[in-house]
Amino acid sequence: MNESKKKAVIFTVAVTQFTMPFMFSAVGITLPVMGMEFGASGLDLSLVESIYIGSVAALLLPFGRLADMHGRQPMFRLGVLLYAITTFLLGFAHNIETVILLRMAQGISGGMGIATNMALLTDSVPKEERGRAMGLAVAAVYVGLSAGPYVGGLVTTHLGWRWLFWLGMIPLGISYIVAHLNLESRFRASAEKFDYFGSVVVALSVAAIVFGGTSLGSGWFGPLLLIAGILGFGLFVYMQNRSASPLIELTIFKERLDFSDAALVQFINYAGTFGIVFLFSLYLQSVKGFSPHDAGLVLVVQPIVQALLSPPCGRLADRFSPRLLALLGMLACTVGTIMGALVTADTDISYLYVMFVVLGIGFSLFSSPNMMILMCSVPPSRFGFASSVAGGLRTLGMVFSMVIIAVCISTIMGNAPVTPESAAGYLSVMHISLITLSGLCVVAVLLSIRSLLRKSSVAKETLCVQSAGNSEEG
Repeated sequence: MNESKKKAVIFTVAVTQFTMPFMFSAVGITLPVMGMEFGASGLDLSLVESIYIGSVAALLLPFGRLADMHGRQPMFRLGVLLYAITTFLLGFAHNIETVILLRMAQGISGGMGIATNMALLTDSVPKEERGRAMGLAVAAVYVGLSAGPYVGGLVTTHLGWRWLFWLGMIPLGISYIVAHLNLESRFRASAEKFDYFGSVVVALSVAAIVFGGTSLGSGWFGPLLLIAGILGFGLFVYMQNRSASPLIELTIFKERLDFSDAALVQFINYAGTFGIVFLFSLYLQSVKGFSPHDAGLVLVVQPIVQALLSPPCGRLADRFSPRLLALLGMLACTVGTIMGALVTADTDISYLYVMFVVLGIGFSLFSSPNMMILMCSVPPSRFGFASSVAGGLRTLGMVFSMVIIAVCISTIMGNAPVTPESAAGYLSVMHISLITLSGLCVVAVLLSIRSLLRKSSVAKETLCVQSAGNSEEG
């Protein structure tokens, strides 16, 4: 791939990496206004967010496999186009049912992009520049997450919630034009068979895990759905072991220990840290008495640090061992989580700023290097698989983190609301949750140490160098 096309891929991936998280975090701010206009229930509004993340997670593996078989460039390009169209149409929604339906379509098209974006970068960028490119892509995610609530509130207040979607279509449209001019549009034929039945089973199972995990407080339905999803995923693994054309080649996890370790650490990292922002959002407002705006100013420290440090940390991964950097990042995340577990009602705000800076540094050191390990541990023909696994484990890790917190809340506080009057009970929830999350982070550190000490084969060590030149997508 020539220089101009390489830059085009980096640009369009970075734009989509920014816009999709931005839309997810910004829509959360518009929900109260949207709900009042449509007379929507709390369940309806929760579906606006959960159906999006559920649709993304459910189809990542099938999309990743289809991209490996028929072409990552056309899959990514189609995903950007459909995401732009559904985002624009959301601005014209006339009832909450239409919003939910379009959010599902938005999630499906977002899954196409997430399943292929890192695979495209790995295809297109030489090994010596790959960490920097991934660092830029990771930074774009954090900028989108941190800018979403502020910009979403600003647009909703002054222009109305519909303008959030109309304006959001602009960077997506630009990204699609760049992709249209530089990426292949035709899907190629493949002699490989696609596992349709396995795709249905894994999609339904992952969707059940996501919806069940986010609905634990809704009576018996949430836990039942979560259990059904876990059992369904077990059935999927059983089927894959016996399939002639599996959706997931489980042998990759057995034969490529670097990949399996990095994948597991990816899941644990998000499971152990994602819920921290949620916990401290409630802590700052219910225990410390901060306004939502003031609480947001504290919470935004972490994504700002991540956005600033992810590109230089990505460049470090081009020069030094990605395993060592990922280990240092995981150590910093663990320290930050333990710092959170030590917070009390009287903790000074400066301590929280330091904690979020430590967490931001940890994520910056961890994210790009660990993604490099994942992508460089598989052959070029399975880049789409690795990209979709990374995205899927990130999503499931987030859900698992919130499940842990939901169990702690229901066990300790029951149905009591989180208010200044219930601050003592909430502090117990926060401490137990963060101790549990810290334990998960310690496990991830131990796995990272094992990966660092294990000597890779020569073939694996040189795979990243070869992949840019050997990939069919390049």
